[in-house]
Amino acid sequence: MKYYKIYNNTITICLFIFSIQIGYGQTNELGLFVGGTLFHGDVGYQNSENAILESQPTVGIEFKRNFNYYFGLNLSIKSGKIQSNDLESNDFYINTRNLKFKSRITEFALLLEFNFRPYSSRDSDYNFSPFIFSGVSKYYYNPQNQSNNGLWYNLRPLSTEGQGSDFYPARDLYQLSGISIPFGVGYKANIFNYITLSLTVGWRITFNDYLDDVSTTYIDESIMTDLALELAEPSSHNFSDGFQRGDPNNKDKYGFLGVSIIYSIKDPIQECIDFIQ
Repeated sequence: MKYYKIYNNTITICLFIFSIQIGYGQTNELGLFVGGTLFHGDVGYQNSENAILESQPTVGIEFKRNFNYYFGLNLSIKSGKIQSNDLESNDFYINTRNLKFKSRITEFALLLEFNFRPYSSRDSDYNFSPFIFSGVSKYYYNPQNQSNNGLWYNLRPLSTEGQGSDFYPARDLYQLSGISIPFGVGYKANIFNYITLSLTVGWRITFNDYLDDVSTTYIDESIMTDLALELAEPSSHNFSDGFQRGDPNNKDKYGFLGVSIIYSIKDPIQECIDFIQ
């Protein structure tokens, strides 16, 4: 598939850069990320201005390999919760649809960072820089909605749009994981010797329109369980089979914003080489 080609090309580029022997001393870093999530999808669509308000706590860990003052490779794990609610939208139809969802999302990412100016947490002459990043990530999610009894239910098994049903053979049951392309910007500064404070905001382009379990059209109510019907159509408007429920051409996106505290790990081999030189 198309995104696997992108994934393979990105991995190849990152591994090539990783293997380059650069004249500057290379350093390793270990960091803790704390921040929030971002989401843009069908549920709550046209509500992007409230993305920060819908943000939920996120934590993560990072391991970085800096090749020189400009390039570095970042391996990270982040986990948080994404959510959205049609009632928060200013769009009349979206508001009337009255859907909502939440999902835990966990990401394993490989990111290439580029500093706009030379930076090193070990060199006071190069102690700050804005930067950009991109790469590839693997994410896991599981959308849920809340019923009238107050309980939250996993939506995938309910086939709210007929996914995996014999009545809608063109709609495959979606996977609860996928590949995304991260991109974003940040700013880093050396606050103490060997310690970096990094601020980042980034989005993930997915090839998936079911992060919020909404993508295509309403289906025939007669083939749905009572619970599936309640969660797929919580409003009382009785939308007919085939009526638009989501937009399959507008894939969902998620992201993270936050701060990282990063410590530059002393490499005894590199320290010895630097001493000899």
